[in-house]
Amino acid sequence: MQKLFLSTLFNFVRHLKSYHKCDETYINTVSEDTLSHNSTEDVLLEDVDVPLQPIHSKCNISCLEAVQSEGCTLLASLRASSCIPYSVIPKIIDSCDTMISLTINGIQTETMKTLADAGVSDDIVSSVENAFRRQSDTLSHALDPLSTKYKQDQYFDNHRLAVKPETITLGQRYETKSNVTRLVYDTYQYISVESTLRSLLVNPQYVELLHHDKYTPHIISDCWDGTLYRQHPLLADGSKCTIAIQLFYDGMGTTNPLRGQSSMCNVGVFYFIVKNLPNAVNSCFANVHLVALCYSCDLKTYGFENVLHRFVSEMKQLSTCGFNCLGTQIYVSLVQVACDNLALNGLLGFTECSSADYFCTMCYATQEDIQCKFYESEFDLRTESRYRHDIAVVASGRHTSLSYSHGVKKECVLNEIPNFHVTRNFSLDIMHIVLEGIVQVELSCILYNLCTVKHYLTYDELSAKIVSFWSAIDIERCNKPPILNHIDKPGRLYPSMKAIQSWALLKYLPLIVGDIIAEDDVDWRFLSHLSELVDLLFCPVFTVGMVDYLRHVIADHLAMFSEIYANGDNGIRLKSKHHLLVHLPTIILQSGPLVGMNCMRYELKNSFFKRCAHIMCNFTNVCQTLACRHQQHSLFLKLTNANVHTVTVVNQSSSDMVSNYALAAALCSHFRVEETDDIYFAKRLEQASVVYKVGQHVIIDYQELPIFGKIEAFVCLPSSNEWCIVVCVLHTVKFKSHFHSYVVVDLPYRQFKICRLDSWLIFIKCVSTKNWRCHASSRQ
Repeated sequence: MQKLFLSTLFNFVRHLKSYHKCDETYINTVSEDTLSHNSTEDVLLEDVDVPLQPIHSKCNISCLEAVQSEGCTLLASLRASSCIPYSVIPKIIDSCDTMISLTINGIQTETMKTLADAGVSDDIVSSVENAFRRQSDTLSHALDPLSTKYKQDQYFDNHRLAVKPETITLGQRYETKSNVTRLVYDTYQYISVESTLRSLLVNPQYVELLHHDKYTPHIISDCWDGTLYRQHPLLADGSKCTIAIQLFYDGMGTTNPLRGQSSMCNVGVFYFIVKNLPNAVNSCFANVHLVALCYSCDLKTYGFENVLHRFVSEMKQLSTCGFNCLGTQIYVSLVQVACDNLALNGLLGFTECSSADYFCTMCYATQEDIQCKFYESEFDLRTESRYRHDIAVVASGRHTSLSYSHGVKKECVLNEIPNFHVTRNFSLDIMHIVLEGIVQVELSCILYNLCTVKHYLTYDELSAKIVSFWSAIDIERCNKPPILNHIDKPGRLYPSMKAIQSWALLKYLPLIVGDIIAEDDVDWRFLSHLSELVDLLFCPVFTVGMVDYLRHVIADHLAMFSEIYANGDNGIRLKSKHHLLVHLPTIILQSGPLVGMNCMRYELKNSFFKRCAHIMCNFTNVCQTLACRHQQHSLFLKLTNANVHTVTVVNQSSSDMVSNYALAAALCSHFRVEETDDIYFAKRLEQASVVYKVGQHVIIDYQELPIFGKIEAFVCLPSSNEWCIVVCVLHTVKFKSHFHSYVVVDLPYRQFKICRLDSWLIFIKCVSTKNWRCHASSRQ
């Protein structure tokens, strides 16, 4: 006799439907008789002689756990997608659950029919059928615990890796709607930095990546090689386990800007990354973590100090006391803030007008100074003492006509964080400064002179060449620049381009029109100088000598621009972004390579929120909805180990005999296999967000010149999960400055080399085969 205690009639009926489905008549009778009475009294059932759920074998329980585990993975991937509304997910889960039940019933029916057709006795068939039914109940409705949005929310909210956003009130106001006045609370969403780090440190592979902050003398490869990191009071303390973070802010529109009142739903986004990780790992979206989401109008009303108050308080605690994780006390410090120019000035409390004097966050430059001074040593740098003096002047109100002193409007709330001050924030964004600013301005000047003044080609011919070139190459097709309009006056390209499009145009323009331009042309030499400058700025590794060389390259470039384009009727003065170039060498020495503070990763991640906003179409509380969906996406990335960012993805592969390939001898020698053995081959491989394809060219070594290799195949042994790349080695003839490219030719004999991905140089750049063909034809 078993005792079953149920609190209500509804629970009793639900128990019958869940565990006694074979007794349909009895269940329907109980449902109709008991639930027809409008009774709310609690019922305690004692001594109820009813059969309990059958005890199943361990293998069936393991099968149920496996099915539910796959169901959770499916559910997590659906909720992590920015293109799927949450309202349709329960229907998908219910359909999957129904398909599982129908599959089980179909197998059961076919099994019974097969036994009957085989002449098995009715008693055995009946016994097998009863046993089959009892055991199949284990897998029937296996996904019922995830069938509703409420159950799904409960499951993921209680997950140990989940970090939920919390709502924080900024203030309150009265709002009248439909002649009804009510009290409204202005809030924003905050995600704890400590909670995020705790969920990340659970992964041992992630913890191992944090130990990569190894200082290499005379080499600047990351943040930890910079002077700021090595002289930091907390981060330089080898007796403590420390984490350095970088904060980012940007404003983002969530709705179509062409619609009316679109600015009402604009939000301010705050991210952070862990600077202890290598820059290549931080480029992954999974390692860009959300800190806060707030309405842009609330940011203007309450200011950065109120929105960042919680973040500053938490950073004070983490910097001084730290937190204990896995038995280790960990301290966290804010090392730098990275934003675009406008957002950086606003967040740090400086004037946001780039055409005014003292616009720079690092020095006291004026508009007249930047036209003739091209070295940082020629400017007065900002110091903490002079900053405090400017703050005192603003507070005293001595200058009633201006609301700022030497570009300082108010004190930044981030100064309250230990070991951080805005005058020591050695960070500038080369994406907005270079790609969206300087490159587009200078390309417009170059193309204006080449097409309008010197008539090398018309704008229609230039557009035709761009279209023809991008139809021939195999890479960067998604970064194709738009068809350029006629440039009436130098200074801006039309239509406007994204940063990645202007970068692509700069890289390939020498190959597109270089064959019709004279080598001694002044504008073309300036284009070559611009290409060299951009290559240096985006370099992932520096030496001290390279930084000093970059300093002179920047000065020469500014002087050349001023000499060539600042005079005449269409003269172009140097922009404020040109001046910011002079500070970049110092920033590299202090904070590491500029790619580590590049805002492109953050700008690209904003697309997740924009897609979510367009799909959900719910703007009652945009910040809360977007924050919750982002944290669900972040949980999925942690579950799939995307934060480690070392997984190799191969979409399609096939097993084939080694002797069927011309590179058989190299494979046999490297893997120690026979030509009759089978090995796995693939034509496409992806790792660390970089896609490699057969036919592309990659850098495989460096001597006096880089050595290129053409990808022939991707191979993997059947007994291994490690993929290697087989390349055909090419000979590098020289660097052709007119085309800003290398001239390569085939060797007299085919030489194959097998490389592992982790054994290559720090940066690998893919170049399609057709690019080199275009180069060869233009050179001829």
